[in-house]
Amino acid sequence: MSNRLVFDLMIAERSLRRCIDARSGDTGIGAAGAGVLFHLAQHDNALVGDVSAAMCASPSGMSGLVSRLERAGFLAKTPDAGDARAVRLSLTPAGREAVGTAKSVVRELNAAMSEGFTEAELTVIDRWLGHITHRLT
Repeated sequence: MSNRLVFDLMIAERSLRRCIDARSGDTGIGAAGAGVLFHLAQHDNALVGDVSAAMCASPSGMSGLVSRLERAGFLAKTPDAGDARAVRLSLTPAGREAVGTAKSVVRELNAAMSEGFTEAELTVIDRWLGHITHRLT
């Protein structure tokens, strides 16, 4: 067993991000942007803070990403009706279309990454990744 789990996981994550970024073509969405769009597809009109928490992102990092996605026409920002300081995010029609494209890219990547592994092995990998996420946050 490798004693380099942290390093290997970081390298794998960077490789996956580069692959997603390369497949995003001229959309400029990238891995982080796709995550935001996926979240909004399930939680439309979400507060920016809730999206940040779901993505484990810093407020400053999320601010820049949201601005880029808004400029690209993938999401819209609106003030929260109950709190003028809060901002809500919703997908635009272009954002919904981008979610569909990103889902097909993710399906292809999931198939490529799981090739050669049994369902039992993938279940253990999924459990391990969930363990890391919940244990270290």
